[in-house]
Amino acid sequence: MLPAALYLLTVPALRGIANLNEVHSAECLERSAVLIGIWIIVPLRAAEQGAAIRETVFARKIPQWVILLMRISMAMAALVLFTGIFAAIMTVNHCTFPYGSYVMGTVISEIMLGSIGLFAAVLSNSVIAGYLVSAGYFLLNDLGNIPGTSVFYLFSMETGNFMKKVWLLGTSILMITITLYYVKKKDV
Repeated sequence: MLPAALYLLTVPALRGIANLNEVHSAECLERSAVLIGIWIIVPLRAAEQGAAIRETVFARKIPQWVILLMRISMAMAALVLFTGIFAAIMTVNHCTFPYGSYVMGTVISEIMLGSIGLFAAVLSNSVIAGYLVSAGYFLLNDLGNIPGTSVFYLFSMETGNFMKKVWLLGTSILMITITLYYVKKKDV
């Protein structure tokens, strides 16, 4: 969470976050703040990837998938908190946008970026692979390889289309569910 907080502190220096209208506020949130989803969600299972630690962890009475579910829940709460604070700072800097819907839309994109990386990290047993998949998905969106008409387009708030966020949320929930099921079956 520390890299995510430090990154959000550097965003105002990298790009202005003052006096933005709705479109530019959406662009700032979706193209800058959304990256914290990668740092917070992808490494949630990193500790269990070492063989020595795995033996110690699997000796617990609590199933590993339950621990991962608790970590995912706490990560989502952290995303809402960090994004809410960042968006509040934007409003203090005279940005005009619908606060609640933009925060939730950004959090959904963060969850999508993180869940696709977590899915890849768990399947490959490599956090680095998870980071690369998440970064690749972001770059595919940013470079225009995923068209704005696709339901998997991360930056739909810029165009005012919030229905795509429903698809992203559904896809994220599906990937998290499959990941938890995989961990449950693998660790039995």
